[in-house]
Amino acid sequence: MKHVLMGAAVALLLSVGMAHASVGFDVAVGMNLNEDTRIFLNVTNQTWQPAVPTTLIQGCAYPEDDFPVIAFLSYHSHRSPSFILNLRREGYGWADIFFQLNVQPSVLFVGINRDPGPPYGKAWGYWKKHHRPGTRQRYRIADRDIVGLVKVQTASRHFGASPFAVIDAQRSGRRPEAFAVDRWKQKNGRKTWTTPASQVKGRGQGSDRGQADAKSHGQTNSKGKGNGKGQGKGHGADRD
Repeated sequence: MKHVLMGAAVALLLSVGMAHASVGFDVAVGMNLNEDTRIFLNVTNQTWQPAVPTTLIQGCAYPEDDFPVIAFLSYHSHRSPSFILNLRREGYGWADIFFQLNVQPSVLFVGINRDPGPPYGKAWGYWKKHHRPGTRQRYRIADRDIVGLVKVQTASRHFGASPFAVIDAQRSGRRPEAFAVDRWKQKNGRKTWTTPASQVKGRGQGSDRGQADAKSHGQTNSKGKGNGKGQGKGHGADRD
């Protein structure tokens, strides 16, 4: 009987732990980040699913820019995030790290079959001009463009959105991480990553999705101002 009770207790603890992990697990725990950055880092983690400890994110010079690219490259190269982070710490640019990992820049342009215009039109034109399928070559794409395009791909993949929708929003002043955070809040009906499900008002997600779709087509009857104007605070758009 004692063994049965112990087994039941362990099972209960595991089930509680799994439920908590699925809702509130935070890859950026203990880091002094604003909530939108925290949400985007966790969305990135869910999208590319790198085997990464929190300490790795803490080791990034610019977590909001470095971790998305590390997770993205780990997914496409099957190399460990720590290996990629070490290359970055050694001073390599992201384009050089792509080359060392034998990852073609074409993965940055998935779903982008025409010139997307600013801010990525120049990078897209350079890639189209120099891309030679099946050959291994170095590409010179600025760090800020790689960081931005990775964020575009992350938001697009996670929410099933067109990359062009993410880029169009960026031209309107909403960076890709802000686009992703807005979509996440609409979908989950909560403002923070660790908000308990029991505190989510309305619980149903359909109304949130419907309101979001209505807003996107200018059909909402609300007289208030929307909340989807947050801007990401990453540094990738400013560094080469």
